[in-house]
Amino acid sequence: MEFRILSHACLLVKTERHSIVVDPWLIGSCYWRSWWNFPRAVYDEQELLDVDAVVISHIHWDHWHGPSLKRLFSGKKVIVPDEPSPRSRRDLNSIGFKDVCAVPHAKTVTVGDIKITLYQFGLFLNDAAVVIEAGGVTLLNANDAKIAGLSLQNLLARHGAIDFAFRSHSSANPRICFDVSDKAGNYVPDDRDHYFRSFIAFMDVVKPRHAIPFASNHCHLHPDVFELNSYISNPIELREYVAATGRQHAWRIHVMLPGSRWSEQNSFQLSEETPFRDLPASLETYRRRVAPTLDAYARQENKVVVGAATLRRFLAMLATRPGGWPTPLRFALTLRWPDGRHESWEFQPAGARSEPMKTINEPRPGLPLMVMPAIIFRDAVLLNMFHHAGISKRCRFLASDKRDLDTLWSVFKHLERVEFGVLPLKWGYMRALVRAYAQRWRELVVYGQAFWLIKVRRQPEYLAEETILGVSGK
Repeated sequence: MEFRILSHACLLVKTERHSIVVDPWLIGSCYWRSWWNFPRAVYDEQELLDVDAVVISHIHWDHWHGPSLKRLFSGKKVIVPDEPSPRSRRDLNSIGFKDVCAVPHAKTVTVGDIKITLYQFGLFLNDAAVVIEAGGVTLLNANDAKIAGLSLQNLLARHGAIDFAFRSHSSANPRICFDVSDKAGNYVPDDRDHYFRSFIAFMDVVKPRHAIPFASNHCHLHPDVFELNSYISNPIELREYVAATGRQHAWRIHVMLPGSRWSEQNSFQLSEETPFRDLPASLETYRRRVAPTLDAYARQENKVVVGAATLRRFLAMLATRPGGWPTPLRFALTLRWPDGRHESWEFQPAGARSEPMKTINEPRPGLPLMVMPAIIFRDAVLLNMFHHAGISKRCRFLASDKRDLDTLWSVFKHLERVEFGVLPLKWGYMRALVRAYAQRWRELVVYGQAFWLIKVRRQPEYLAEETILGVSGK
């Protein structure tokens, strides 16, 4: 057996007779030109034509990438988690994939001589840790799944010793985009080192032979987000962080950039780390290379029109509550275009109505502000994609104080639940959810721990994750 790293979160696993590819984002960018593979993807297009199946861990676009799927894997069998929400399967069908195999939690499927087991984890939006077994070698690709506690212990008990464990180590959430102008409360949106600490804590629980930093090889090249490259935690920094702790671990870290491979015959063959030797220069060169694409996209963004029908649809999303009650929150929305245009609306809870207002670019007390590119707002409304809009990091969520920030979080979480299919409540979805958590009951114990830590102990969400991982490692 051998495996290769093809890109950010894309893994190719091969035996002498069969092969699979996991989470193929291989071409172009994603999240409205915000995210780009860095270092760039390395793959043989002819070799990919021969893979037997594609495995997708979850529906985020840097793992579930429509352009890559359509161009490189048309007609292939696609294996996905059997989630309560049918979104992933439905969207795959909509772009032409008919052979979609939805695998129940903790069930094993085979592709020739390769065994694949998916362990779902995540409240409403499911990530899945992927265990791949072939040729006497066991890979645990946790990618973005925050699997911990009893759920992780169950996985390890079922599969025994893990040879290679892959896990992300950088931010893939919108927390950094939420800000409070009143800093008196010492508001901290996120902790960059948290991603390093949680990587180490996870590996200390799993105890693989080899720990692979994974699903974090990306950069931001759009002008809206280029400055956020400093917030991305790259694998070289992670390796240095592990060494700086001075602790002994049961595992050894290996930086496997795109193009790297491992095989039983040749062990590790690692790609050069040249792009990270002068990271600012590498990013600037990359930005210049894709400038024509970004310029063309800016022209496309300037043509976007957000009309009354889109706003009415957005109001309907806000009003999607149990019993039809509107969201009881007041906030402002400012849309912007690359050519400098801005339009603003105020959204009020009474009847879930909106009113145009003079352009607002700063929050006011009692009136927190969402600032979004018009193209992202339009697509998020029409395609039901507000969760993805946040991941793009091209949006800003601004508040005068912590209370107003909580209002923005409530609005954003509400829109996420609409996207995930949680709202409006449907009996079919509720039945599927109950069936799912009957299989995944250990996960409910982890959520109980998280609730106690976050709501009672007042720990930030990211610190609660570290605490639970630390407990599960004892």
